[in-house]
Amino acid sequence: MSYPIESAQWDSRFFGFPIGNVELPDNYDKALLEATLQEARKEFRLMYVAVRGEGPDSLSLLGNEYPCYTRRLILKKDVPENVEPPDPCIKAYTSTFCSPALERLAIQSGTMSHFRQDPGLAPHFEQLYLTWINFAVSKELADSIWTWHENGQHLGLATIRSAKQVNSQTGQMEKEGRIGMLAVEPEHRRRGVGMNLVRACDYWCSSLNIPVNAVITQKDNASSIAMFSKLGFLRDRESSLYHYWSPGWVYDARRGWVISR
Repeated sequence: MSYPIESAQWDSRFFGFPIGNVELPDNYDKALLEATLQEARKEFRLMYVAVRGEGPDSLSLLGNEYPCYTRRLILKKDVPENVEPPDPCIKAYTSTFCSPALERLAIQSGTMSHFRQDPGLAPHFEQLYLTWINFAVSKELADSIWTWHENGQHLGLATIRSAKQVNSQTGQMEKEGRIGMLAVEPEHRRRGVGMNLVRACDYWCSSLNIPVNAVITQKDNASSIAMFSKLGFLRDRESSLYHYWSPGWVYDARRGWVISR
């Protein structure tokens, strides 16, 4: 037996090696997790291990310690049927060209992410977010992009997409909006720009009859949590994220990353 593993396909494609994802309950079985990782190490060079709730500072697995790279909160809110149109400074970004301002905001949006915290991924952090925003502009990783546009400049950014999620209470599959990137230029923060960008995402959900809006934020990002709370978002669940790097992988100039044993 083992815990189910999903392939992190987009991440694998970007980093150039196979990455898997396993989500565990807060009362996970350590022996079963170790068996899962032993089984997966020949297929995945890196495993994202998400533990439901507030896990320990590090996971002691297979003779090594694996630090917690982020504690994530999933926040959700029920979207009213008739949300007011966004502030006049909020514009839908419809160009197929990704501006330097959007790229700069995209990098800012990920400063607390696990991609930046892990030394094995950190060198690729900025390029990852540049790729993400360009794919968002092309509608591969976002359905809509909203910006705060003032004096001819993009000073804030929010991306959102439609997804499907099983309702934990009804067991039914339902649509939900998922905010991806959210960033405001540092000198324009505390002006309500971020709140208005989130309201624009609510408006987008309402206009498409999407009943729930969701976002993932870091537990230690107090200002972000306070903002979402003011906007009616409630805590749905928490998870702690660890990275397990499988031993025995080497880089081959012809074949790329391969398992050597």
